[in-house]
Amino acid sequence: MQAFNAYANPIWHLYKNDKGVSVYYQIHDDDTFEVKGELVVNGVTTEDFLALLSDTQVAQKWIENASKVSVIKILSPSENLVYSYFDSPWPVANRDAVTYSCYSQLTPNQSQLVIKARPKELPLYKNVVRIKTLNAKWLLTQQGNNLSIAYQVYALSAGMIPTWLNNKVGLKSTYKTLLNLHDILIHQRYQVKAPLIKAGKC
Repeated sequence: MQAFNAYANPIWHLYKNDKGVSVYYQIHDDDTFEVKGELVVNGVTTEDFLALLSDTQVAQKWIENASKVSVIKILSPSENLVYSYFDSPWPVANRDAVTYSCYSQLTPNQSQLVIKARPKELPLYKNVVRIKTLNAKWLLTQQGNNLSIAYQVYALSAGMIPTWLNNKVGLKSTYKTLLNLHDILIHQRYQVKAPLIKAGKC
């Protein structure tokens, strides 16, 4: 599995900066894109973000193209296995992903949620393409009453999708997801579902 770009000083290109959300991309040697998005949400805390993650029933309202998200196994207070199902426009087959997530505290004001694909944790489903390459991280920095959120992801859709389309979808979906994230956090359109993920060692 290919991880994040290992270059010491990767070059990030601006894709879009609008409505408080900035999205950038860097180009890997095989022409695939790694994507990074940034935003600041006023009057919101890290705990609010974690509470939103706990309410998987509203995931489809903010994660672009996701129609189902569920925690399939709690490995520890800081580690989960998560199943996600993504709708795709015809004639592209729908996708799903099984991911491992681990939450850790980096500094008193900064924490990180790391997400990695675990495609073999569940059997494959008929007419659904399993995403095998996915590395992502959420970097959460509390700045007084505001929360700075940075999201970075490298994912390949698998199947027969050409690279240019995979790149395009990655950029658009990241931008829309972060816009939706801002809205749902500001208006608190979620319910806290125990247990909330706790910081541990990742």
